[in-house]
Amino acid sequence: MYPANTWQGKSTAVVRVLNRLDSRVETLTLPVGSAGHYETLDITVNRCLVHAPTLRRDTAAWVDVQDKREAGAVFHGWMLAEEPSLGIFESPIYDIRVVTCEGDNVAPTPLPLQAPVVPSLPGSSEASPAGTPTAPSDDSQKGAPSQAAPEGGTVPDSGEGQPDSQ
Repeated sequence: MYPANTWQGKSTAVVRVLNRLDSRVETLTLPVGSAGHYETLDITVNRCLVHAPTLRRDTAAWVDVQDKREAGAVFHGWMLAEEPSLGIFESPIYDIRVVTCEGDNVAPTPLPLQAPVVPSLPGSSEASPAGTPTAPSDDSQKGAPSQAAPEGGTVPDSGEGQPDSQ
């Protein structure tokens, strides 16, 4: 499992623009680093990231938006697909949302997951098949609960065979 802050870069961003005046929705596919145009908006996506495959689905994009109208709105910052209220383009006419990131993988690239190390059981031998328990080598151990030694190398005394102190 990847740590929570692991992201994978992608080469293309999908952005949805809503024109509130006529309720028209346009979906733009923009290569990272290039500008797209929608009516009076210039939209540039500088970064597009998705969470690593083992994490919850989310998309983040660094977006620069410039409205070319007089006194038009400007936005420079991150927009998150799953949290659209965190990065809002404040315009009375347009609403912009990042939908997803697509395309080729680019930097940053998450490190490959390491295979977990499977510990061997104490007292197991190479001759016994996997999953088959081995018999204790000492007959005096039969019937006694077995305790594995912790990393310190000693087994704590269970108190058996000790006189009661009352």
